[in-house]
Formats: sequence, structure tokens, C-alpha cells
Amino acid sequence: MDHNPIIFIAGMPRSGSMWTYNVCRQLIMAAGKRPWPEEVPQDEAPAIRQALENPPAPDQVYCIKTHFEVPVGKPYIRIICNYRDVRDAMLSYMRFMKCSFDKALSVARGSMKITNHYLEQKHPDVLPVRYDDIISSPQETIRLLAKFLSLTVTDKKIEDIARSLSREEVRRHLENMESQRTDAETAQEENGQPGALTTAQNLDGSVRVYDHATGFQTNHISSNSDGEWREVFSNEEKERLMAVATDWLQRYNFIP
Repeated sequence: MDHNPIIFIAGMPRSGSMWTYNVCRQLIMAAGKRPWPEEVPQDEAPAIRQALENPPAPDQVYCIKTHFEVPVGKPYIRIICNYRDVRDAMLSYMRFMKCSFDKALSVARGSMKITNHYLEQKHPDVLPVRYDDIISSPQETIRLLAKFLSLTVTDKKIEDIARSLSREEVRRHLENMESQRTDAETAQEENGQPGALTTAQNLDGSVRVYDHATGFQTNHISSNSDGEWREVFSNEEKERLMAVATDWLQRYNFIP
């Protein structure tokens, strides 16, 4: 390649894309390069335009997380598509955004559509990353990501990355963020400028704390285990969900 690739961490919401994004950033730094943007923007659209219009510096790698559709098969672009059983992703979205079933079902439709956009073509520059594999085999998933991105890192570094982004460590970080909620809200009101922590609004009007260093937000871990949707959704809700999701679940080898 004439210059470093543009890396998009894309795919469906609530499927481990923020974990994948932070892994990729750490892999880039371990390989002696600089990920850009330096901080995680709440609105990635300007970063996408920058990446598509201007090549990075020699030691720089564009690494952008998005749920927008980006083009597949373009020179220099590598796409990592996170995906998950859409029923679990939908419940996670409801809890994270504090929204209604109908709103979450609409998001689920879009999630299935964007997964198809990336995975149906089976393009070599698109790497599928299944949420189940992140949970069950994080180190193997990190190795797979490093290989896909042509980044050479040691086994020790892979172990360190997996440890730093374990569920326990992320949960600890989120709890610390929650304890700083008042400070983040006050600084945003007084300065009008984002600091390391700012707030984002949920769909019910409440707020969550947003960490610009990692992109993690309070309540980011919203489920204890997959399959909770079976107990949470009513029979009517399950019927409505399965009416739109059954074909997609079968296509990607999830048990309907």
C-alpha cells in the first residue's frame, strides 16, 4: 500500500464495536503508529470526511468507529463489522438508550440492514467479528484483528490488551465515570467545551457520561448474559421481533 489503511469499526450497535475500537487503537500504538482521531468524537461524520478526502501522515492510521454505512471495496479501506444476535442487541440498546420497544425494534431493523451491507459481499477487506467470540475468546479475537490489520504485536501485548479491556476492567472504569457525573455536567455547563468527560442524552431525557479517551459511556455494559430477551420481552413483543428477524438469524447462524 502507498499509505496506511483507513480502518472503520462498523456494524450493528451494541455488538462489541467499542471494545473492538479500543483494541484496534491499542494495536496501532503497539505497532509504533498513531491512531487518529486522538480522542473519540461523539459525531464521527467530520472524521469520516477527513479520512476519505485526505491521506494520513506516514506514522498515522485513521481509525474510526461508526454505525453509518461506509463503502466496501474501496482502496485502502478495511472494515471490521461487529455483529450479534439481534434480539440481544435490541434489548441492550433499550437499556442503554432507555427507549421504548418500538424504537429499539426500528433500530434492530437498521442493524440487520447494515450487517447485510458489510457481510453479504464476503469481501476480503471486511472482517466479521461476532460478539460471542469477543466474550468467549478475547485474545484470539485480538490476534485476528492484528492479522487483519497487518499489525505485528507480541503475545504479551495481546494479553495486556485483553486484560485492560476485560469486562471487569471496563465495568470498573464505568463506575469511576459515574462517580464523576456531577463534575462532567458542571464543567460542560460552565465552559461550554468538552473535557475528558462530557454527557450525552438518553432518549428518555436522562443523561449518561461520555469518556472521550475511550468512547465508553456509563451503562455501556447493560446485560449480564445473552438470552435475557426471552425473559424480558412479552410474548407479543417476541412475536413482533421474530417476524422481522427470523431470516436474518438463520442467515448468520443464530438459533431462532
